[in-house]
Amino acid sequence: MEIHLIAKNELEAQGIQWMVTSHLTGVHLIPWNSMEEFQFGVTKHLPDLIILDMDGWKDESQKIGEILQKKNIHWLGLSSERIFQTVYQALRFRAEDVLFRPFSPMDLIKRIQQLRYQLRNEKQSLPKQTLETDGALAIEYTDLFVSGRKYHAPYMMTAFLTPKADVLPVILNELEQYPFTGRYWTFPLSDFILCVRETLEHDVFQEEHHAFLARWKEMMDEPLAIVIKKASQEDSLKHTYQQIRQLIRRVFFEGYDIILTEEEQITYQEMDPFLTPLEQREWIEMLERRNIKAIRDWMESEFLTFHEPYPDPEVVRVRLTSVLAQIRRYMKSHDIKTPPWESVYHHVFLQIVQNPVIYDIIQELIKFTTGLLTENWDNGQERKQELIEKARELIESNYWDAQWNLAKCADTLRINKSTLSRRFASEAKHSFQNTLHRVRIREAKRLLVETDLSMEEIARLCGYSHQTYFSAKFKQLEGCSPSAYRSGL
Repeated sequence: MEIHLIAKNELEAQGIQWMVTSHLTGVHLIPWNSMEEFQFGVTKHLPDLIILDMDGWKDESQKIGEILQKKNIHWLGLSSERIFQTVYQALRFRAEDVLFRPFSPMDLIKRIQQLRYQLRNEKQSLPKQTLETDGALAIEYTDLFVSGRKYHAPYMMTAFLTPKADVLPVILNELEQYPFTGRYWTFPLSDFILCVRETLEHDVFQEEHHAFLARWKEMMDEPLAIVIKKASQEDSLKHTYQQIRQLIRRVFFEGYDIILTEEEQITYQEMDPFLTPLEQREWIEMLERRNIKAIRDWMESEFLTFHEPYPDPEVVRVRLTSVLAQIRRYMKSHDIKTPPWESVYHHVFLQIVQNPVIYDIIQELIKFTTGLLTENWDNGQERKQELIEKARELIESNYWDAQWNLAKCADTLRINKSTLSRRFASEAKHSFQNTLHRVRIREAKRLLVETDLSMEEIARLCGYSHQTYFSAKFKQLEGCSPSAYRSGL
């Protein structure tokens, strides 16, 4: 889409250009510095839209208006004068609209989106029969749940999800105010907001939803996933709705703050929901030996390496309860039944059953197991293990947690943070922080060799919130960047 711009001044031109190009893709905006340049340029170009400062054309309005009418160019006026004469000129020369300063940036984006949708409809109009039948009828809840009605115009269904039910009304409010193009219907449900939209252009559809997600993240510090299902005109609205409910399950594996799309039928990977006898034996040995690192590696390998086609999330939850059952057996065999630990156990069980993202469930389960195995049981007697050895074990068990640090280690060991730091440096010959980084970088080297994970993902799995900091620390300890280390193997 080509847009010409004649703004009030250079600053306004720069602001509008940034606003349009940052919110809309596929738009080429040409700014003109004066009416003379515009009149000369418009003879060589035929733009889809002209954004025109009406305050600067007072003496040339007749001439400019005739050019716009003769070439049948769509245009949008900008003015600082909210008077009858301005409106009269806009009506006389058939402006799309007039925005009076100060105008909302989203109002301008909305007008451009509406015009682009209108232009594309003119180029790729639907058959008359289609528009006169289902395309002209409103979609209702019964179409989603009961009837077998089909919607013959091209459309897509979109689900807007958040883990917090009380945020759904906010999402609904934002959807109803956002300047989406074309006809659409919103349906508030108990666990997400569904939107059904007519669409001819898939790229515009995607673009608007990416813009909506970006705007949401600017306004709210709440997770949001947008799940899109392209409908087949052969399927009923009810069938498409059932398909998008299946597609929503991908959020369990991929998390929030993303846009998921699917055009094909959803399929699931087969998975045994229960631990095999060999896996049960493995868990008994890991728990009895208090091998926290082996447990963490097993959990991450088993549950954080899924790829499409994913297994059924409910089958994964059953398998997680099988793991929890092994931990429960350990608690019973060691007579661990204090109210605090019982409470934590039931909390983890509810996480497995209810938490919408598998990554969060695994972190909760690892945290619970780590705390359980590092607790001093044996009839209340202190385990005969040196302080530094305990601290090393905790480092091995918690290095993946970016929030875990010296203070949390000291709290677990019931010792003053300064005392732990001093004794660790004295007896281990390295500071606590240096040892923690070495363990993290050691694990990063393993992942660089054994996996194709991205640098960002490896950094996160090794306890670094920011990839830049991870790369700097890796180079400091290994003498080369993570990328060089991987490529040099």
